[in-house]
Amino acid sequence: MELKQAMEEMIMVPGVSGFEDDIREYIRKKVEGLGLKTKEDNIGDLITTIGDSGPHVLFIAHMDELGLIVSKIDNDGSIRIRKVGGIDDRTLVGRVVEIKTQKGIVTGVLGLKPPHLMTDLDDRKKVVVWQDVRVDVGTRSKKKTERLGIRVLDPMVFKKDISYITPDIICARGVDDRSGCAIILDALEKLKDRKLPLKITFVWSVQEEIGLKGAKVVGFNLRPDYVFAVDTMTTTDAPQMGDVFERVMIGSGPALRMFDDRAIASPKLRKMIEEVAKAAKIPLQYGTGGGATDGAAIQDFGSLMMPLGI
Repeated sequence: MELKQAMEEMIMVPGVSGFEDDIREYIRKKVEGLGLKTKEDNIGDLITTIGDSGPHVLFIAHMDELGLIVSKIDNDGSIRIRKVGGIDDRTLVGRVVEIKTQKGIVTGVLGLKPPHLMTDLDDRKKVVVWQDVRVDVGTRSKKKTERLGIRVLDPMVFKKDISYITPDIICARGVDDRSGCAIILDALEKLKDRKLPLKITFVWSVQEEIGLKGAKVVGFNLRPDYVFAVDTMTTTDAPQMGDVFERVMIGSGPALRMFDDRAIASPKLRKMIEEVAKAAKIPLQYGTGGGATDGAAIQDFGSLMMPLGI
């Protein structure tokens, strides 16, 4: 399958952290369709391996995405939420969500009092925090909401669409990290029939957005020699980004994420990648940033690690 098509399809599949079943099954079918076997660990990571000897190299991309869960159904039928992952409260209100229930998908909206009904002008300047947000699913009682199949802990995702700012620049929810998932699937397809002098494991991990949970299990169980976390990276070529970080620009090549809140990447791997990139005439960028990747959790078990930033 073409890489772009695979990424678009993966983006549209829901997979809130802790509820990755749908996206895992999508990827499982694609991998097994290549004639390869997969296995799933206890936490839900999807794993496949090619080659059987030599250094053990691991590529990992996380399947999960930011989202919400139902925390309570109020007597008026509205739904209270909890955030799953690091969602900015400023982006919540007015969003359409899709709640995955035992009866199917239910659509709701995160409502906001209209500005012309606000009696205090200062209210227009306030950020509505998630604790004050309610989801409206068109009901007027708790019982009617429950009849839709909605229960506490049901996950919900923001309704998605895909736009292209230019033919090569995508704008969509879930690019982090369905782009990485598609890239390592594409790499697997290209490598699966080659005779390899090493063992390569591909992992689509769970619960990255809430603390690298799946990657910790992978590191404990597999302990690879080298790990490459394929994940998105913040670009700094937007005007509001300022000059805090080194320039990382869309379309200027993959970025080696040398330093973040959880890890310092391997100088040995940096040198190795630079030599390969030079020979293949692939431009490289270098960046630092906040947060962390799955590579940090696996590095804790002794692997040499390099995040590859998209």
